[in-house]
Order: sequence, then structure tokens, then C-alpha cells
Amino acid sequence: MFLCACQDAADEEYVAALRGDEDGSTSEERIAHLDRAIALEPARAQYWESRAILRIDRRDFAAAEADLDRAIALAERPYLRFLRGLVRCQHGRCGEGVPDFDRAIAGQPDNSQFYRGRSLARVAVGRSAEALEDSARLVQLAPQTGRSYYARGLALAGLGRYAEAIRDFDEALRRTPELVYPLAARADAHEALGDDSSAAADRAAAARKTRAGSACEYCLDPFRY
Repeated sequence: MFLCACQDAADEEYVAALRGDEDGSTSEERIAHLDRAIALEPARAQYWESRAILRIDRRDFAAAEADLDRAIALAERPYLRFLRGLVRCQHGRCGEGVPDFDRAIAGQPDNSQFYRGRSLARVAVGRSAEALEDSARLVQLAPQTGRSYYARGLALAGLGRYAEAIRDFDEALRRTPELVYPLAARADAHEALGDDSSAAADRAAAARKTRAGSACEYCLDPFRY
């Protein structure tokens, strides 16, 4: 990566952290670069955002949220609100995440991933009818990805429409077969319909995928960015 002469010491630390994707640096080493960048220039929102993402990767959600709080205070934009909404959900606080998704959508109403976040969060807090509206918009905006159908299936299941939910979970797995969480959701829907055999098969398949260790983070966690 080319370093221009206009970079100061803080930017050099920031670029070194970004370069970690290419040079094999550990997340601890990359975070240390960002620690130094922030110490030198604490008013640069991109440093806080980058450290938050690394902390999300480490599942250190409390520290990631604190970094996002600071980034938003310095230079709010819709994606930062979306990220903080996800982190709050990952931390088990979906009710607090919904307003962040609201702000993200208000700022960029055609960004499909924002509807995914809010739909999942709304289901988690018992607002499945509103979640269905979000997930219908999501499928319209991003019909190519299985995560869209998973979100709609979860909203349908929240409304007790289990047969329709199963069809969406089927479609989610057809389009993105590496996902694990639609299997667990489909198992719950099968069980709600009294089909214990299909529920057991889905749970076994989910366990096999998880044990294999090959599933990516976003395949395991529906709130992954």
C-alpha cells in the first residue's frame, strides 16, 4: 500500500492496522496500532470505527459498542448506527438496537442490510408484524441472498405462520447453503407444527455444520455485520 507524504503519525498507525488484512497481523497487533492512532488523534471517527469492527470480530461487544458510541458522536452516519444496532443485539439488547436501525434507515432508506437488522431486532422484541414489513422490503431489495428469506421466515414464525416460514427457511438454505441459523429456525417451525422428526433432522444438521468448524461468522450469527 502506498503511503503518501501527507500522512501523519496517526494515519500511519491507522494504515498499518488496515494492512493487517494483507500482512498476517493478529487482531491484537492491529488493535494496538489503532490504540496508538487514537491516542495521537482522538477526534478521527474512522479510527474508532475500525477498532470497533476488530472488537466485533473478537466478540468483545461491550468494547465495540463504546467505540461506536465515540465514532457516532464524532461523525454520525447511517452505517455506524446500523453497526451499533447489530452490536446491541449481539449483546442481548435488541430493544436498544431498534432505534439505531430506525436512524440508519431514515438516513439511507434503500440500504437492504439496514432492514435485515431491524427486522431481526423487531422479532426479538415481539414486534413480528412490523418485522414482516421490514423483511418484505428486504426481499424486494436483496432477493439474491438467503439472509433475506431467513429474516422474513423468522417474522412469519413470530406471527405463527409456520408453514410459510418453513418455505422461506428452505429458500434461505437453497440460496445460501452455508448458513446454519435457518436450520435451527426451521427446526423450531417444524416442531411448532408437530413434525418432530424433521425438527430433529434440522437440529442435527445444524450441529454437524457447527462442529465442522468451517462455518463463517456470518453463517453462525444472524446479527453479524
